[in-house]
Amino acid sequence: MKHCGRISIERKGFSAGESPLPPDPRTSPVGSPRVLAGPLGAAPPAPQVPRALRTAFATGFKGDSPALNPCIFLFLSTIYYLLSTIPLYAAEVLEKTVASVNGETIYLSDYESNVGNVLEELKKTNPGAELSPTRLRDARSNVLQQMIDDLVLLQEAKRRSLKIYDKDVESGIAEVKNRFKKDDLGRPVPEAESERLFMAELKRQRLSYGDFQERIKKQLMVIKLVDAEVRARVGPAKDDEVKEFFNKLKKVVAKPASAAQVAVNKEEEEELTKLAQLFRDRTAERIRARHVLLKIPAGATMVEKSKTLSRIKEIKKEAEAGADFAELAEGHSQDTESAKRGGDLGYFIRGWMVPAFEAAAFSLPLGKISEPVETEFGYHIIVVEEKKAATPLRFNEVEEDLMQYVQQRGFQKKLKEFVSKLREKATIKILKDPVADSAEKFPGDNKLNNQ
Repeated sequence: MKHCGRISIERKGFSAGESPLPPDPRTSPVGSPRVLAGPLGAAPPAPQVPRALRTAFATGFKGDSPALNPCIFLFLSTIYYLLSTIPLYAAEVLEKTVASVNGETIYLSDYESNVGNVLEELKKTNPGAELSPTRLRDARSNVLQQMIDDLVLLQEAKRRSLKIYDKDVESGIAEVKNRFKKDDLGRPVPEAESERLFMAELKRQRLSYGDFQERIKKQLMVIKLVDAEVRARVGPAKDDEVKEFFNKLKKVVAKPASAAQVAVNKEEEEELTKLAQLFRDRTAERIRARHVLLKIPAGATMVEKSKTLSRIKEIKKEAEAGADFAELAEGHSQDTESAKRGGDLGYFIRGWMVPAFEAAAFSLPLGKISEPVETEFGYHIIVVEEKKAATPLRFNEVEEDLMQYVQQRGFQKKLKEFVSKLREKATIKILKDPVADSAEKFPGDNKLNNQ
């Protein structure tokens, strides 16, 4: 069971360096035929992308898909923000330090633990993905900068003696524990198992229950500080501002190369490009399909391939004779992730699947079972259950989402300014180059192998 961001209070999307953009949806469970390649303490602050936009990224399209991957990872440019909870347990007296903020130490072991957590989550959500050394270095650097940001915020909250009541801590703990009450597919977990998983995560992070309570309290102090000093001072987005942003976005959706012309700076150009891809995907033609996959082992002989092909044909005959396709997928498919859902891949659009699979799926009439399709994963049989035509991008359908998005963008700007002022007043010392140290510690992490 994954616990991506489950051991934390939801911090309503704040991190000084955080992008308001949602994560890239084009990841897939190992074995699904996609070709393009997401815990204890106040929650890794999930970006406050409007509800429908988050849904579109997490499931493909609003309300369309079954549970695909509940921990889809953020873009590397904001990867450190999954680690915005700083380890608050005591370190050994003689432990190496990487930085200090107003005399308070950031330990090398805490930094390495955070970097390790980032890479672990990347391996889970992007198995086999290639990451350039430059982007890995940037991510590692961002981890340290985020730890510094968190610490100056916590110190400011303490300086103001912000009061956190026991009932607030209890509510925060309950929120964290609730995340262990359902599995990755949204199914209820027995109470005893839920508690076991929660305690196991505490142990993994070397936290006693008392340490955990103290961490929650400190994180709530930071939330209270940010709510008072930043969130309360950010007004709603203006109608004309939202309309202007939509018009820019619409142009980039229609013509991706136009982003550089309509954006006011490089940052907005990147933002428009990513959002345009989201809306392009969201409005494109899409289908919902199930499949059964029988894998072909690497280096398989012609005899072995022939046996696998014969077996997939037998399964196809069973389906055509009236057997339930979902039950056949659950019983026979070697795509273990989708097999748990009866082979359901959810909705997908052109470009999300490997070419041979995509061509077969989009050419199928509703309800008809495909002939065996060979891909790099093995042999598939496919059945398409729903089709939805492409739709135009209409302002009235995305106005509410963009209103929230533009407001959140303003919030991020104000938060960055607030944290920058705190950093200017702080005495910050970088005592060791942790990025170079981590590069030595994790030498092979540019390849996220599925281990």
